[in-house]
Amino acid sequence: MKRWILFVVCCAAGFAFPAEAAQGAKRAASAVPASPATKASVQGGIPEEVRRELAAVGRILANNAAGTIMPNITSKVVTPDADGGYVAGYVAVDVSNIRTEVFPSTESGAYLGSIRYVESWYECPGQSEAEALQAECYVARTRLINELVRYEQGQWHY
Repeated sequence: MKRWILFVVCCAAGFAFPAEAAQGAKRAASAVPASPATKASVQGGIPEEVRRELAAVGRILANNAAGTIMPNITSKVVTPDADGGYVAGYVAVDVSNIRTEVFPSTESGAYLGSIRYVESWYECPGQSEAEALQAECYVARTRLINELVRYEQGQWHY
């Protein structure tokens, strides 16, 4: 019985929605088309320049984080392991994979930006501290970092 009701609803929707879609297409065709420059420069109500600036700010923030994070690959921290050995560890930021997204604000000319990148914790096991510092490392865990920045008065503030 349920299949029959589903079939009736689907078929009725198939007949009802094409008529609405055709009316919507007629309304869209009669509207004044936006110029190609407007389509390219404003997408989703957000100017393309604002998006480009956020991408640049995202690269700057991720590179700053990669350069200042501690412990890093040149300054590893070594701790004793439960098995009697040692583990050297450090954090690294993946600056090659940065995602940015702009959200409109309720204020005119203001936006909220999201900058996402990944921090990875590397571990390097060894039998001694010196061996752990020279050992091959592997990614033990990762975490997604999401930094929020705001756009006001023509620039991103972070």
